[in-house]
Amino acid sequence: MPLGLMASVIEAIAGGPEGGPSASMSIAGLDPEDLNKAYKKDGVDLSERAFQYWPESISDAISIGWEPKSVTGGSHAFLQWSQNSGRIFSFDVNLTRFTMPVDTRSTLEKLKSASQRPDSQNPIDNRPYNVNVREQIKFLRAFCYPTYKDIGGVISSLPPPIAVLYMPNMGLNEDGSDVLYAVMTGCDVTYRLLFRDGTPRAATVSLSFTQVVQTKDGVRFVGFGEGAPTKYNMDDREKMDKNAGRKLNGMKDWGVYD
Repeated sequence: MPLGLMASVIEAIAGGPEGGPSASMSIAGLDPEDLNKAYKKDGVDLSERAFQYWPESISDAISIGWEPKSVTGGSHAFLQWSQNSGRIFSFDVNLTRFTMPVDTRSTLEKLKSASQRPDSQNPIDNRPYNVNVREQIKFLRAFCYPTYKDIGGVISSLPPPIAVLYMPNMGLNEDGSDVLYAVMTGCDVTYRLLFRDGTPRAATVSLSFTQVVQTKDGVRFVGFGEGAPTKYNMDDREKMDKNAGRKLNGMKDWGVYD
């Protein structure tokens, strides 16, 4: 067997049909009162979670902030910088659940499913195909609401929850990192399939985010040159890259087997 073909066969066996290691895209929500930690209050936990699947496509749009200034008698207007509208990221998240809830199964179905119960030590574990669709939608919808607080006797809403999107190996941030800070601006759900008791079995969540410059270290405007207002803290970015998306403890929080 030629050496090149042998190498290809070995790579296919070691890396699987798609070759190489896989990585997961994830999202976390920061506490508006302390951007150094995830939001965990009032029964809401926005700790980092991986999406069940990668989106089939991701849209990255931006409206450029050059404003025309009229010049009387001139052939063209001058362009003066104002601000960008913020990059807008849009994608669909697919959620699926293969096994039905335990309490709705017949005796035969319960006996059959016992042999199919996922095992974290099993290489053909089917757990990735079984998320709690309803709970995952509840988690994503938590990014749609503000946090209220009594400030000096006045009920006020805090800044919107900052979503930290981790998209490994895409380098979508302007500084080349895989971490984006954004605010969710859309979360539309389409329920595609239900179990016989009404439990969601498959759903598509259409998400949209607007990039923001508020981080745990304050505002970090994006620009070029020595006179840029502020720049990304590369040390923090590298730390985020090393940690984001790699703290998931299996599927502990997905709560499928109820």
